[in-house]
Amino acid sequence: MITSMTPQSTDKPSDHVPVAKPYLWGREKEYLCAALDEGWISSHGRFLDEFEKRFSEIVGVRYALSASSGTAALHLALDALQVREGDEVIVPDFTMMAPVFAVIYCGAKPVPVDVDATWTLDPERIEEAITPRTRGIIAVHTYGHPARMDVISEIARRRGLFVLEDAAESHGAEVFGRQVGTFGDAAVYSFYANKIVTTGEGGILVTNRQDIHNRAAAKKNMCFGPSAEARFDHTDVGFNYRMTNLQAAVGVAQLEYFDAAVKQKIEIADCYRRELADIGGLQMPPSAPWARNVYWVFGILIDKAFGCDRDTLERELASAAIETRRFFVPVHQQRWMSMEHRAIPIASDLSRRGLYLPSFIGMGEGTIRRIADAIRRIGAR
Repeated sequence: MITSMTPQSTDKPSDHVPVAKPYLWGREKEYLCAALDEGWISSHGRFLDEFEKRFSEIVGVRYALSASSGTAALHLALDALQVREGDEVIVPDFTMMAPVFAVIYCGAKPVPVDVDATWTLDPERIEEAITPRTRGIIAVHTYGHPARMDVISEIARRRGLFVLEDAAESHGAEVFGRQVGTFGDAAVYSFYANKIVTTGEGGILVTNRQDIHNRAAAKKNMCFGPSAEARFDHTDVGFNYRMTNLQAAVGVAQLEYFDAAVKQKIEIADCYRRELADIGGLQMPPSAPWARNVYWVFGILIDKAFGCDRDTLERELASAAIETRRFFVPVHQQRWMSMEHRAIPIASDLSRRGLYLPSFIGMGEGTIRRIADAIRRIGAR
């Protein structure tokens, strides 16, 4: 049973079911209006300070630095880690492309490595990808399931590499009871509208290293000079990656319900597992015994035993007004990357067979049953 659903949740069987949508808990408008009334609508204001402070406390790190997007936060982190042209950075082959783009922004080369049964970076494949040019590892906590950070961190320590965690999809996920975002040299989160916590657009960089925080803080704000007199005597090449106080006001309201939001995503996943349990040919998302999967999305793999392939299921669900999304296209299959051909089997298989189903805070059990019933009918044809 989904016990933590809010009173505003409704099930309307005739409605279109989106794959995702934001949920506003109630105080977002109040804080947003307060920011407007106070006149702080750009990149300064009390909500920015409060948002960064609260998020650092939730994750359990010393520093949190807001940014205009999760991708911007990735770029800031890599720049602060001194990634430069000619460097190589290991990335999971199965990932949203933002960390790959961020590596390229720095002039470096992303080196894709296959994933394991958790759909995240396979620690056993990392060392074979390390070369004299390797500077670090980006571990992406994909679809809500964390990567095996204890092992990845140990490999990085032994080989003298940095670790950057991409937790854009995994607010509140854990490895052996320890939150993601606390294992690497730095971590980043996204607050896009479909994330567990949202500010509409936005991201954040968290770290326990003061040098990373200070460099990223200067870089995100154009590297202005250190005083009013020297403001336009910039100290370095900077970026304009600032979050607004308006976005942060929404974020502060969202963080008041952080635990409830994570709990609901897990309960939605549990409900899906129950409703889909009797349907053959479907593989459920991973949930390793050492992990807390927060199920940003609920992804399934379509096996041959199901009554049709992934693409047919996608089309049939769309005709029933149920929106879905195909899984990511692997890095090595991106046509613009022009990478040498090599077998990366698990990522390729996930991309070929994967589909994620609607999952959003405020979603009721009736909607999940409707989706499961539709899948059951399609598979039985």
